[in-house]
Amino acid sequence: MQKKIFTFIFTLLFSSVIYAESAADTLTTLLLNINTMQASFSQVVKDKSAKSLQQSQGTIALQRPGKFRWDVKKPNPQLIIANGARIWIYDPDLQQVTIRAFTKSTGQTPAFLLSDKNLTLSKDFVVELAKNPSQIANQQIYLLTPKEKDSMFALIKLTFLNKQIRQMQLEDHLGHVTTVAFNNIKTGVTIPESVFTFTPSPKDDVIDETKK
Repeated sequence: MQKKIFTFIFTLLFSSVIYAESAADTLTTLLLNINTMQASFSQVVKDKSAKSLQQSQGTIALQRPGKFRWDVKKPNPQLIIANGARIWIYDPDLQQVTIRAFTKSTGQTPAFLLSDKNLTLSKDFVVELAKNPSQIANQQIYLLTPKEKDSMFALIKLTFLNKQIRQMQLEDHLGHVTTVAFNNIKTGVTIPESVFTFTPSPKDDVIDETKK
């Protein structure tokens, strides 16, 4: 009897591992199929009681590997640009730009998963394919739980419809949830290199952390 119970538990655990690896592999394929992308987005930040703290709208452009432009248009404009080597964070109201070396740790934005070339999902996350409560046809929801304890996010949820990314949901360790919904999505488009570069104006205050 004990042998049968052990065999059942071992089979269950082994099946879970295979399922997790399969989900990670499938998600990796979906993400890597996004070579270039342009879209508009709406972003909502809520606290753990589901109270809305912040809302914003803007546009995104990305190109693998490591290039993205995250342009918040309203209500408070902000621009984040990465070219694979550097990342610029620009606040037009303050006329201030911060320049950082682009690494995985400094590039923890929703755009990073969509633009990184060397995805190691099974190494960095526990990946699960969530059940679809809304039963929307051809919709897949992936849950990513970071393995690193000091990760910026406690949980990342990616929603695909017809194999196209439609929503990212990021939960931090305080229970704040940021939901980013993509619209007017265009993939496989040619994007000029100028989109992923930033030149400060003479009036801008430049904080260049790459020189430290």
